[in-house]
Amino acid sequence: MHRLVSLLLALGLVVALPASAVAHDVVEKTTPSDGSVLEQLPGTVTLTFAEAPLAVGLQVVVTGPTGKVSEGTATVSGLDVVQPISPAAPGGDYTVGYRVTSSDGHPVTGTFHFYARVGLDGSTASGHPTVHVDAEDPAAGAKDSQFVPIMLTIVSTLVLLGIGAYVFTRVRR
Repeated sequence: MHRLVSLLLALGLVVALPASAVAHDVVEKTTPSDGSVLEQLPGTVTLTFAEAPLAVGLQVVVTGPTGKVSEGTATVSGLDVVQPISPAAPGGDYTVGYRVTSSDGHPVTGTFHFYARVGLDGSTASGHPTVHVDAEDPAAGAKDSQFVPIMLTIVSTLVLLGIGAYVFTRVRR
């Protein structure tokens, strides 16, 4: 009987532990938010992650109407990755591309867009915001990829509980 219980516990651990290893960190929030229209261009862009990212291989590139306006290097502060923007950056459409190493060592990449009416240099943007349509939302794909391991863990746990209840009732007789 003890062997059966030990076997069930070992099987439960084997099934449950890989689910946490499959999940990768995701960007939970960007500042400015994707698609936002701002009155004033901020001095930095910030990506907030579910887990603290690593500084290894960190790349954040902010591109505006005049080209690259990222200034210096991005830094990690807790759950945030912060990239300064050049004070000479004008108003207009902006794209932020990033590649960050998550806490589990996997790369997380993506882009987001925003529009600023007034630049850090005081200039006013000409024209209107451009609508950007990305082929895939990186955060949505990461959330979808976590569904299968989570469901597998839940189903396996329920099966193990059922087997345990059956064995327990048989032993009590």
